[in-house]
Amino acid sequence: MKIQGLIFDLGHTLIELPEDPETLRSEMFAAALEVLHGRGIPVEETALVGAVERWMALRYGRWQEDWREYPLVETFALALGELGYGELPGELVREVVRAFLAPQEARWRPFPDTFTTLEELRRKYRLALLTNSGDAEHSWRLIERFGLRRYFDPIVISAAVGWRKPHPALFLRIAEAWAVPPQAIVVIGDLLDADIRGAHLAGMRGVWAAMAAGSGPLSFPNHIQPDAIIRSLSEILTVLSQWEDEE
Repeated sequence: MKIQGLIFDLGHTLIELPEDPETLRSEMFAAALEVLHGRGIPVEETALVGAVERWMALRYGRWQEDWREYPLVETFALALGELGYGELPGELVREVVRAFLAPQEARWRPFPDTFTTLEELRRKYRLALLTNSGDAEHSWRLIERFGLRRYFDPIVISAAVGWRKPHPALFLRIAEAWAVPPQAIVVIGDLLDADIRGAHLAGMRGVWAAMAAGSGPLSFPNHIQPDAIIRSLSEILTVLSQWEDEE
């Protein structure tokens, strides 16, 4: 069937985060602590890190089971509650989360071929953005910062709808909004379990954007086999052209 629409992931597909995880982690927690200490809340760093990471791990495990999105604001509220600060105003917790995410936001940057590729694709296909995120405001700030909104309709962020990829309903709702059959849609994303599995559950083709996987041999956990693999975003143009020639 002729391809009519493309659904893109955001992080590590359209934008990249340079690797330096330990430094970034330290900066993120330091920023959160600065807000808390500035409000007179004497949380100790080791305690905060431990509590937040425990709740993240617990909730991440649930994501794998029920595909529900668990907002980061709720995770921080639970962690702070565990430490004896369960009555903090919601706006303060949101401020802490914004500070926590700020060092990460500053590091994201578009891939070199993101905009040239999107410009070419939007002349021919419907484009949607579907991203897993524990904080919708965080994703919107990135989308607006890089001027990505103009390319995509709809834009779906898991924290705003309550479900995460690979829930097939997220993909199928985009197909319904476009009035396009799933078989005519291709999903492009960096996570096999979320993007490719979700595409296949919805009856769509999935292209693994393996830019963050490095240049070495690729592995396929859980026996998830993408329909194609790209090592740079612009390679999607060749993949789509080949598929169209075969039809």
